[in-house]
Amino acid sequence: MLVMALSNCFEVMSTRCSIRWFKQDPIPLDIVNKLIEIATRAPTAHGAEQWFFIIVYSEEKRREIHRLLKLAHKCHAEEALINPYSPEIVDKWMKRIDQGMYMAPLYIAAYIDMRKRVYREEFFECEKSMAIQSLAAAIENLIIAAWSMGIGSVWLGVPLLLREEFNKILNPPPGCELQSIIALGYPAETPKPRKRKNISEVTLVI
Repeated sequence: MLVMALSNCFEVMSTRCSIRWFKQDPIPLDIVNKLIEIATRAPTAHGAEQWFFIIVYSEEKRREIHRLLKLAHKCHAEEALINPYSPEIVDKWMKRIDQGMYMAPLYIAAYIDMRKRVYREEFFECEKSMAIQSLAAAIENLIIAAWSMGIGSVWLGVPLLLREEFNKILNPPPGCELQSIIALGYPAETPKPRKRKNISEVTLVI
């Protein structure tokens, strides 16, 4: 039984890929709650659970998020990159977003929650880094669990380029800092997992 479970786990992880086009069928709230529960089973530094999730379910808020995602991707392509995209590529990308790319029936905004501190003030940056690592592990739990249920996702970091604008829509508690937004939904596309670097390129055995 354990070998079978491990085999299934590897299969889910190896077949997962980012989904950018979603069916607009809503994800039942009980499934959403289960995904959050699984997310919070991730390793957490100090056992502090310094994470906070805002579930964006309403159509009005989702459309606002989608509008800002377009602006964030435009900022990414034209301003943030060392080698910006050409105007032609940016224009094509923006048109695809207008056509519905990244429009999901569910967004989950992932925050670190620094309201309850563990370290002294002089070690704040270290504690914050650990909180970000813990949150990243929680997000990975969430997207892998979602994929095992046939729910696609894309992990979006570009909202950090417009953090304040997103916060105006999401209205997080004080002391929480946005780290990413996860778009989730049943896939309307069937992309294949992208090839990764060979493990020899990213490992050192000592």
